[in-house]
Parts: sequence; structure tokens; C-alpha cells
Amino acid sequence: TSTSTSTSTIFTATKLHEEYGSSASFALQIAAYWSAILHLLLAITGTFILKRFSTAFTVGFFLGVAVVVSQQDLLLFASFYHYQHGNLMFNLIFADLALALCILLTFFSLILGHFRHHIIVK
Repeated sequence: TSTSTSTSTIFTATKLHEEYGSSASFALQIAAYWSAILHLLLAITGTFILKRFSTAFTVGFFLGVAVVVSQQDLLLFASFYHYQHGNLMFNLIFADLALALCILLTFFSLILGHFRHHIIVK
């Protein structure tokens, strides 16, 4: 799930930059690339932790990072929903994507937290 969300974030960021260039605000471009990098790192780290290195510490660490990234997405949604600089449609699209990622990561964190005892290898 994290891989598809990071791919969609990267795709959105690159499409905004390729098609419209500088009509998106500089703040939106930085936020989009930063968010894409964090989601990609979360997907890579999560895949490694859940498949190869499932100790109590690493699963807890991954769960904490997933919650922090989810909260970052919520802050990005709140920041760009009514942001007036740059193209307003780009800001709204990015805000909606950030909200969708926040909901997805929150749901994933709840499921991971609930079933962590089945994942942890002793």
C-alpha cells in the first residue's frame, strides 16, 4: 500500500512540474517533493522491516514513523487547502491527495498496531 501511495505522490509531483512548471507555487513544489521522498523512504523501510527484520523494536519504530508521516500529511492538507499563492487548483489537488494519504496511513497504522504481535518474530 505504501508503495502505491508513494508512487502516486511522486507521479503527482512530477506531473505538476512537467506540465505547468512555475505556475505552481514554490512552497507547493517543495512540499510535493519532500512528501514524495518521505513516502518513498517509508515504503522502502516498511517493506524491509515487515519482510526481513520484524523485531519488536523495528516494528514499533516503523509504526511510529508511519503515524508521524500521517500527521505530516494532515498538516499539509490543512496548509494547502486554502493556500492563496500559485495555482489554486494545484493547491486543492495536493491538499486532497495529502488528506487521502493521511487517511490511508492512519488506517494502516491502526491495523499494524492491532496485529503487531502476529508480525513480530521472536
